[in-house]
Amino acid sequence: MPVVNLIEQELQHRKRLQRRIRLLGLVWFGLIALAAISWGTLILYAGYLQAQSARMQEEIVRLTPTMHAVQQTQLELNALQPQISTLQTARKETGRWRQLLQHLSLHTPPACYLIGVEFGKRNDPKKPMEIVIKGIASSQQAVGDLMLRLNQQGDLENVRLDYTQERNLDEQASTVEFQITAQVKGTAASQSPSGGGASGS
Repeated sequence: MPVVNLIEQELQHRKRLQRRIRLLGLVWFGLIALAAISWGTLILYAGYLQAQSARMQEEIVRLTPTMHAVQQTQLELNALQPQISTLQTARKETGRWRQLLQHLSLHTPPACYLIGVEFGKRNDPKKPMEIVIKGIASSQQAVGDLMLRLNQQGDLENVRLDYTQERNLDEQASTVEFQITAQVKGTAASQSPSGGGASGS
């Protein structure tokens, strides 16, 4: 009886050992399969990356002339930048003067007649540009009314009367000759003195 038990135990031990060997074989097979799949995936991914790299190189070669053209355009634009800045400044100043002239045409009292407008006058570069308005009015009150309306213009400040001079046309009629000067806001120091002293009537 003890002999049979030993044989039975040995058979069970062998079966357990065989199961372990089979399990170990399956694990090894799984590991080898996983390694093979991993290597295959890596090889495919490397091929994909090489294809992508080749496409990118072709794209770079294709876009190189365009990149050179963009760089050349940028260089030309940088060379033209001072002229563009000058044109933008001139456009801004032209708009300012147009707005001032429009204000004068709409808000000059009926009893005043302008005979000259001078833009861009500047005695000191650190001070704002000035606009000098010369004209004839029927009375001192009309001159005061014009000054009041000039003070209401947003681009003007420090409106001052330079002089008024009464002139007799005949024994019954007289006129008042006047000159008004005002400073233009935003033209001090930072602006270049390129307004010029143009006169208009």
